[in-house]
Amino acid sequence: MIASFANFLFLLAIFFLPWQTQWIIGSVSVSGERSSYGIFSLYVVEALILFAFLLRGRQQTRNSILLTWRVLSFFLAMAFFSLSFSDFDQIGWFHMIHVVSAALLYFLITDERTNIKQILSLFLLGLMVPLILGWFQVIHGSSPGSTALGIAAKDVLTPGVAVVETAAGRLMRAYGTFPHPNIFGGYLAFAVIALAYLSRLLTKHEWAMALIGAVFLGAALVTTFSRSAWLGLFIGCLVLTGLMFWQKKIPPRRAIPILIVGLASVLSTLIIFHSQVFSRMYPTGRVEVISIEEHTSQYQTVDDVFLSAPFFGVGPNAYTFFLSQRDPGHPVWSYQPVHNTFLLILAELGVVGILFFGYFIFSVNSIAHASVRKSNGIFAIVIGVTFFVIALFDHYLWSLWPGLALSALVCGIMVRWETDK
Repeated sequence: MIASFANFLFLLAIFFLPWQTQWIIGSVSVSGERSSYGIFSLYVVEALILFAFLLRGRQQTRNSILLTWRVLSFFLAMAFFSLSFSDFDQIGWFHMIHVVSAALLYFLITDERTNIKQILSLFLLGLMVPLILGWFQVIHGSSPGSTALGIAAKDVLTPGVAVVETAAGRLMRAYGTFPHPNIFGGYLAFAVIALAYLSRLLTKHEWAMALIGAVFLGAALVTTFSRSAWLGLFIGCLVLTGLMFWQKKIPPRRAIPILIVGLASVLSTLIIFHSQVFSRMYPTGRVEVISIEEHTSQYQTVDDVFLSAPFFGVGPNAYTFFLSQRDPGHPVWSYQPVHNTFLLILAELGVVGILFFGYFIFSVNSIAHASVRKSNGIFAIVIGVTFFVIALFDHYLWSLWPGLALSALVCGIMVRWETDK
């Protein structure tokens, strides 16, 4: 009875993973304004994950996966050790709550009792609300606030809202239920790969639903205008094609119509928003030029942060607050984490932290590459490549809870796809 209830809570957490419902306890201000990286909050999904983990009891897994658990546990210990040296310990403690919750999510996914088809199906189903909301945001240029979804009201004319600017005007990018369109794009990129994987396991009724899902996912990915998600998925698809040719494998019969429908959806959406897509791909407009200049300038501050504490870092989630302390007086939005997950972890946890993190990623990849000649192994490699590329161009996989949750989901699925025979 307890085990069944624990599994129910876990499935509920997966379904509501895209939702940002949270209890905000407090916040830290920078230059007189609240920083989005200094919000002290607990997410409802985190509570579901914690109770599911505690009620499920002793974890069950294979020895190969058990190694990744141990390495991840050492990484968590190292992050807490770094926190003990940080000047921003209160900020770091709340961030570590999110990191530990993501680790528990990874443990739950890699447990042998977890049904991966069920997990992926519920995740895709849970994305329907963000998909619908995303299209509403793009079409209407605004988004209502919602306590249940954990989102604030947005408008295309409000400074700071992510938009694409062309000669025709400003178009609001699709946020869905997420803090930023890039995060929504990352979730959609994962969903596309998950749907491709599931296509060979679906019944006729489920397959028909998957066709509809492919239409929505392809179109929504375009409306996020997330270059990192586009690039990551594009390179992932190239790797998938290359591995299939190398291993002389063809896509599953049921996957081909889904791929065709998804591609048609992407192309149709590209035609509708061709000027906006062109603006994102060839950034000459004011908004895009400013964005690229800001991202480029962030790399110039990494050395200052890293060299201040090279071995153990400035502490979890302390990057932006270290910058505000070192160079005060600028607007809150000017203090941003470097748009590179690996460099951000290096700066916040130091050389020791990045080594533990790298060892964890290496152990996950070792399992994923063990069956490269099988379809499961190929899909595991593809998702790893996709999110490696995203991590090179964005920071949310470490800096924010929805990104940490996505990181845990990606790593967990990579491991389970290879070990599920």
